[in-house]
Amino acid sequence: MSKYFYNLGLFFTEVSTVHAQRPALRYAGHQYSYAELLQCVESLALLLLANGLQRGDVIAIGHNKRPLSYALMLAALRLGIAYVNIDIASPTARNSRILEVSGATLLFYDDPQYEQNIQDLAKHTECKAIALVPDTLPVVSQGERETQQQLMRQVDGAAIAYVMFTSGSTGIPKGVAVTHQNVLHFIAWGQQHFQISEQDNFANLSPMYFDNSVFDFYISLFSGASLSPVYRELMTSPYELVSHVGKMQCSIWFSVPSLLIYLMVMKAMSPKVLPALRCIVFGGEGYAKTELKKLYDLFAGQATLINVYGPTECTCICSAYGLHDDDFQEMDGLPPLGHLNPNFDYRILDNREQDADTGELCLIGPNVAAGYFNDLDRSSDSFFTLYEPQRFMKRMYRTGDLVREINGMLHFIGRKDNQIKHMGYRIELEEIENALVKLPKINQAAVIYQRTNAAYGKLIGFVASSADVNESSLLTELANFLPEYMIPSSIVVKAELPKNPNGKIDRQQLHTLIAK
Repeated sequence: MSKYFYNLGLFFTEVSTVHAQRPALRYAGHQYSYAELLQCVESLALLLLANGLQRGDVIAIGHNKRPLSYALMLAALRLGIAYVNIDIASPTARNSRILEVSGATLLFYDDPQYEQNIQDLAKHTECKAIALVPDTLPVVSQGERETQQQLMRQVDGAAIAYVMFTSGSTGIPKGVAVTHQNVLHFIAWGQQHFQISEQDNFANLSPMYFDNSVFDFYISLFSGASLSPVYRELMTSPYELVSHVGKMQCSIWFSVPSLLIYLMVMKAMSPKVLPALRCIVFGGEGYAKTELKKLYDLFAGQATLINVYGPTECTCICSAYGLHDDDFQEMDGLPPLGHLNPNFDYRILDNREQDADTGELCLIGPNVAAGYFNDLDRSSDSFFTLYEPQRFMKRMYRTGDLVREINGMLHFIGRKDNQIKHMGYRIELEEIENALVKLPKINQAAVIYQRTNAAYGKLIGFVASSADVNESSLLTELANFLPEYMIPSSIVVKAELPKNPNGKIDRQQLHTLIAK
């Protein structure tokens, strides 16, 4: 696309017009063309307007990868309404906080089997729930279509496109507010770097409430390529999952390393089963070279393997590194993060806040998000406006990631704070601790992340209680407050947790206890 677009609604309208008859969404039994998808988008935009929504409002979507949920995301974008995709299987308590922070007024859902979850959430938050049912979509008149076109042109590039929630240290999830302009830059980079064409078909493996899905959705549907949604039920069936991706003739795969490692262990990954695959992208957590080499040896003759890095706060991906034979001459550690994408600037700050080769990576540029939605305090802790002449008025995000720069190449070396990556999800350990303290008879809690090697790790909870509490019942109760990926693998019950001289919980001693 050579035309200039200042918002995503105008961009998608052009793409869907140019590629009208090409498939946009591919399912095993049916596919939807761009023309059909645009028709759904127009109908859902009319539905949003009929419910009194306007530019700047927020909606929530219980997104289980049905066609109308994708169309609803696009409908919101064209009207300047921000969307929030939520995990419909997450506890009501956590989703309630997400809806509260986002200020969403409507809650849509696409899967009847989760209707009770949605109705409970709607009742708890006083948010109106609306089922996405194809047969009930309104028909759009020419006049209404022209009205939508006028409203779409009023959406500026600084408008919030979506709010992506991540784990929060206070027990309240943080909503990263990403703008239309952020995403437009991201799309332009993705199209060029991955050489996307209309022939490409993306395997949409990540859930839509997870940041990795931003790559699948935006790079595919804003390039005239197609997107093949993969339902969550397939994710626990390795052979059926790989077979499905192969049958759908997917050319682009993006997932967390954990999934690829699991599929390799199960011997499910095979070039013969995935004949159309030309690019295997992985990110969200470390991929130890000892495990990565197995995948590389299997697919290097067919597909490019690419390690990507990027926090949610900087629009999904900030660097991409293609693997080569030379990367496996040394087998220790993780593959490089590579060079930052064009149109990014950065600083590496040491403990004295001085520029250095090793320290915290601070990202600067137009992919830096607007901040944490409706949370000025936490925004001011991580997002900064620079005033020095060389970077005057640029926005900077402090990632908390520790990196080392060697000959212009960035290498990940750890986390600055108590935030970890587990199963591809970014988790603040304090959020789990807050949930543990909510349980009856628990006086104090701490959670550590025990990394068994560069690629694997497990969450271990410690609680202080003078009562007779059972680990199994604690884990069961915790599921009422946290999603599955945040539940510790075990909980150690003690009368008192060890303290350091300052009176704080001694986390180092907790690690020592586990090592014994």
